[in-house]
Amino acid sequence: MKGNRWSKKSGKIVRGLIYAALFIGAIQFWFDRDPFNDYVGYGFLLMFWFIRMVHSGMRNLNDGYPNHAMLDFGLAIMSGLAVLAVWTTYFIGF
Repeated sequence: MKGNRWSKKSGKIVRGLIYAALFIGAIQFWFDRDPFNDYVGYGFLLMFWFIRMVHSGMRNLNDGYPNHAMLDFGLAIMSGLAVLAVWTTYFIGF
């Protein structure tokens, strides 16, 4: 039991650090002097929402709420496509 509790706690800490890094990175790229870096900031924010929706969908699926999980996975697919569009625009320059 103790090992399982420790892994849940460490998972929450790692997830929180990833969320914080993506959100702080987005804000940092939004407020720098180069306006072209705004795409990177939007990409970081969309990646934050993508990871958040996938995690929420998995949690709802495990808790027995399949309709909520389908909504979360649908939003994750939409944000994943938006991430793909932003990064394609940034790297290829459409």
